[in-house]
Amino acid sequence: MELESLFGLPAHPLVVHAAVVLLPLAAVATIVVALVPRARRHYAPVAFGLALAATVAVGLAQGSGEELENRVDETALLEEHTEKGERVLPWAVLTTLVAGAVVAAGPLQRRFEGKVTPAVVTGVLTAGALVAGIGATVTVIDVGHSGAKATWNDVQTSPAGGGDYDEDDD
Repeated sequence: MELESLFGLPAHPLVVHAAVVLLPLAAVATIVVALVPRARRHYAPVAFGLALAATVAVGLAQGSGEELENRVDETALLEEHTEKGERVLPWAVLTTLVAGAVVAAGPLQRRFEGKVTPAVVTGVLTAGALVAGIGATVTVIDVGHSGAKATWNDVQTSPAGGGDYDEDDD
């Protein structure tokens, strides 16, 4: 999924924000619906939809990042960000799979009634959701931080109020 530009701007900085918002949101939603059986019936499909949208956004962010990488100077920080960015998609897919399992839990539980207790189902779903959700969120934060470093490392900043800023003035 390669996307070079949107509205005349590089697509990556725009698309990546969808992934940064949707993946942790999907992770939290999946954890909640896994943990609270009463919420599953109505909200598990929402968590699954969020996870699916997040996975698509991550794929678009990776594709647009590859396109942008070909157009900018290669640095060690950019290389680090690119390597870390490749780790997000597996977590997004895992979150989507767990969210799908949470959606399927109700019908499967009815089919195997008496063989598996609701507490076991909730425990397994919650454990899976926690692993996927925490892994996805931590990875997104790490990749975002490395992207910010790669982008803003050489930019001089000034204190609030503008004007010239000289580090020696501190």
